[in-house]
Amino acid sequence: MHHRQFRGFRAIGLARGSAGTRGPGGFAGIVVVLALAIWAVTRQEHSSPAPRVTPAPVAVAPRPHAVIPLPETEQRLCTAVAILVDTSGSMRDAVQDHDGRPRPKSDIAKEALARILEHTSQWQQANPDRVLQIGVSSFSSSVSPVLPMAPFDAKSVPDALQRLPRPAGGTAIGRALQVAFQSLYQSGCVRKYVVCITDGQNTSGPPADRVARQLYAQTAGEVELHFVAFDTSAGYFDFLNAVNGFAVEAADAPQLQQRLTDIYEKRILAEAMPAEKED
Repeated sequence: MHHRQFRGFRAIGLARGSAGTRGPGGFAGIVVVLALAIWAVTRQEHSSPAPRVTPAPVAVAPRPHAVIPLPETEQRLCTAVAILVDTSGSMRDAVQDHDGRPRPKSDIAKEALARILEHTSQWQQANPDRVLQIGVSSFSSSVSPVLPMAPFDAKSVPDALQRLPRPAGGTAIGRALQVAFQSLYQSGCVRKYVVCITDGQNTSGPPADRVARQLYAQTAGEVELHFVAFDTSAGYFDFLNAVNGFAVEAADAPQLQQRLTDIYEKRILAEAMPAEKED
């Protein structure tokens, strides 16, 4: 009897519990459960990191090289040569001179330049009808004209050589090329040459290859460039192949003198334009 009452009470209790869910208290419980579920989902959405969006790459147009200002002078039949002499700190280093003894490269270069200018004087005497302009600049971290571009005057050479500074600083080949081209176009000569003696790569100012390409583009390759790589590799100046230029190596004093002779005497002074010959 008692057992049946217990089972009956349990069944009634369950029935009452089920029926109770339909009352106000049961409805409130459902609302609370739904609210908690919505809160949990919302919290998960806000706590999850937003997916990273990688921005599309923006194409940047290459920066054009700035135009290098050059004088606009009426051209005439003559020859102009801009000689550049490296006086950077590394030119203090020694290589063998003509006697096989070590001497600073700066002294050897100065001596080689003196011999070239002496030959120029002899050439001028043998060709009085030809106009030849010469300019000499030294360069280290900056560029210093020691013989301004002008019709060659042998009397001005000794003082100009004394103005060559002692070696110091970096190597501004790019700046030196700018100065050389400006002096060449100021001369007004049709035939234009650069002769550069250097023992190293560009370490100061704009890169030499960039300057050379810009000047070549501006002048349509009118200027012929000759580099003598003194106690260094001519491979550093491979860019000259694309800008009407040439590079040779010289390891010591005899080779430097020979290279300058081949460039200056056998090419620059020996070659005359057909129009000049007809005069």
